[in-house]
Formats: sequence, structure tokens, C-alpha cells
Amino acid sequence: MTDPSQRATNASPKRRGAPVVERVLDLALEALAVQGYHRFSVPEMADRAGLNKTSLYRRWPTKGALIGAALERAMGHDAPLPDTGALPTDMLAFALAAAAWADAPAGRAVMKSLLTDGDDPEVRALVAQLLHTRASGPTLLFERAMARGELDARADVGMALSVIAGAMSHRIFVEREAVTEAFVARLIRLVLVGLDAHGGDPR
Repeated sequence: MTDPSQRATNASPKRRGAPVVERVLDLALEALAVQGYHRFSVPEMADRAGLNKTSLYRRWPTKGALIGAALERAMGHDAPLPDTGALPTDMLAFALAAAAWADAPAGRAVMKSLLTDGDDPEVRALVAQLLHTRASGPTLLFERAMARGELDARADVGMALSVIAGAMSHRIFVEREAVTEAFVARLIRLVLVGLDAHGGDPR
């Protein structure tokens, strides 16, 4: 007969509920920050969480799926979008939320790990998926602004998002400076002025 405590240990994250899932995702981020993508081990995550590895593979079939889920949660993909009624304040709130994680010690360590392993095809695919998912939020903010007549429909939203993300990454990893609210506010004003000036046409 199986010991009741063993049955509890071997239960899947889904059956045991959200707290177990959150613990696994937290552990995954910690391991990614310390070990990097290549040394990351799903069986090791199962051992640390006190679960059977088949339980993790049932929910996250691959290492990339588990890491991706952990990153999406950490980056606030499920958080409600800001809705202040104006694009500048919407973008400021969204960017500050993203910067809060990326500029924290854990976020810096995780992003550095992904950058270090960036030539790996699995890592490139993971980052591409994260960028695609992450872009859906601010893209919707721009679409709302266009519907309000606040922004030209020809505005190059993709370029604007790249500039904002690139500037914040440069601030964190090259300048080694904090991403403050004042910095983000100036950055967003600069980008929005550029979009308004060209309406999406750099000529």
C-alpha cells in the first residue's frame, strides 16, 4: 500500500493547486539565475519542490516550457493592463512594472543568464516567444490610443517598443544604473514625440 505522505508528494502540481505551481515557478527562476539555461534540470526542480518529475513534465513538457512559464509569471504577463485614458501614463505604468522586475537582482540575474546563452536555438526561440507575448500588452495600449485619435494609425509601434526595451536594457546592463521613474518617463516622452512627429514615416 502506498504511504499517504508519498501520495501527497507524488501528486501533480495541477491537483495540488496554485501554491505548488507558484513554488515550482519560483524555484525555476532561482535555478535559471544561478545555473543558466544549459545546466537547468527539470528533474532537479522536481526534487527541490518535493514532486515526481513526471508531474512536472505533464504540465510543462519541456525545459523551455517550464522556464517560459516562470518568466511569463515573473514579467507580469497575466497582470491587467493599465487603463488611465491616455497613452503616456498607460505606457509609463506598463514600463515601470516591467522595469521593477528586470532591474531587481533576480531579474538582472535571469536576463544576464538568457543573454549569455543567447546563441542557443532553444534560448532564441524562448526569448522570441516571450517578446511576442510581452509585446501584445503594450501593442493594445497603442491600439487604444489610435482608437481615441491620440496617435496616428501609421505609427511604427514595433520600433517604439524596441527603442523602449533597448534603452532600458542598456541602462541596466551597460550603464549599470537604476531604471528610475524619471528615466522611464523621459524615455517614453522621447519615443512618443518621435511617433507623433513622423506618423510612422521616417521621411
